[in-house]
Amino acid sequence: MEVRSLLHRAVLIAVLVLPALLYIFFVYGQSGVFFQTLDYVGPKEVLIASDDTSYYEIPSFDFTSSAGQPVSNATMDSTIYVVSFFFATCPTICPAMNFHLNRIERRFKGYPQFKLLSITVDPEKDSVSALALYKRINNYNADKWIFATGDQDHIYEVAKKLYLNAFEDQTAEGGFLHSTNAILIDWNGRIRSRKDDFGNIVGSYDVLDVTQLNDMESDIKVLIAELEREKHNLLDE
Repeated sequence: MEVRSLLHRAVLIAVLVLPALLYIFFVYGQSGVFFQTLDYVGPKEVLIASDDTSYYEIPSFDFTSSAGQPVSNATMDSTIYVVSFFFATCPTICPAMNFHLNRIERRFKGYPQFKLLSITVDPEKDSVSALALYKRINNYNADKWIFATGDQDHIYEVAKKLYLNAFEDQTAEGGFLHSTNAILIDWNGRIRSRKDDFGNIVGSYDVLDVTQLNDMESDIKVLIAELEREKHNLLDE
């Protein structure tokens, strides 16, 4: 009986621990991610009180999710997330963009501090209920992927400050133009990116380009490793 009890306990521990170990290996399996860092995108800002400099922080934003919940800097704080723009009735690039972003969502679904934020450029049609239907029809992850709407002028201003395009264009199919690029935001609300082969900061990732999509996936791993390192260091202090 004692042997059976020990065996049962070992199996239980394996069931509880193995998924976490597999996830760590799955996410961090590529060599060197623990020792890489990503650059900060945007101009540094001078802190008047101390005369120090601070990295560019994304602008304040105030949207509403497809679940009717507020989406803001505060709600996304301490989260690594991918920001993109789209609209639910888009007849051309949006379905392909979200198909590729869905791959990213699935890749990191086991990491609780990672999310995707897709903001509509057509809030007049993309109400909260319309986005909820869009999300349900496409079977996108309710917890990991936030679809948001809000005031149109505010949306376009935020896009501009994120170095992405979003505006009305009656000559475009569907009546809107927006970037096919997405950006990475770290847990402190700063845009992060790798450098290209010439030492230039990339800034954003075209999710329709498989190479850039793979780069973004790798860079998310780097950010996760950075965040886990920071959390570990705080525990040691």
